[in-house]
Amino acid sequence: MQSGSISFTRLFEYIKLQPEIPHKDDLTFSGFKDLYLELVKAIPNIPGWYAWIRHSAQGSQVVYLGQSQTRKTASLQARLREEFLDEFVALWATVWSPETVMEILDEKYHGKYTTPIKRSIRKAGATHILWLGRPHLTDEELDVVEHNLIKRFNPPANKQSRAYSNLYQELTSEAANTLTCELTKLASKRDNATNTQNSSGSGLLQT
Repeated sequence: MQSGSISFTRLFEYIKLQPEIPHKDDLTFSGFKDLYLELVKAIPNIPGWYAWIRHSAQGSQVVYLGQSQTRKTASLQARLREEFLDEFVALWATVWSPETVMEILDEKYHGKYTTPIKRSIRKAGATHILWLGRPHLTDEELDVVEHNLIKRFNPPANKQSRAYSNLYQELTSEAANTLTCELTKLASKRDNATNTQNSSGSGLLQT
């Protein structure tokens, strides 16, 4: 199974310089879009799953789990382009706080987008996206394994109550093990970055 990760560090650095929360048609959003398109272009055009991850010195938490939805968006690369376009408010909320973002956008749009904003803000605090997949996965495999991964990792931003399925157990185990391996890699990168910073100074965000 192929897998990898995207760090939000460059996106956070951009947002720090652009505190105004943009509309998708704004020039500010265009700069943000250029950055996330650069980040996702190396992700293969295969079906699979992705996870928003909150990674810190205290450990890693799966914040949200999703899938590429082959019947709508045929690949992980395309799905993650959509994800950044639809959920960018979560990154502004990570840098400037959910409460601040909610207050600003409610005032700016007179409460018109309160529901989608609240949905996006559930992902605030995430620092990475992990992705995993392989060619020729079916819609049923994607659906069943997604729900099984949600049951296993219990991400707080997912609100689904479907029961754990005994279908596709081998694929579920492979996906769960791959996701766990990617989380371990993140922990290793964090430890190495922390050791480097302890000898050279401190910073706000790590890759």
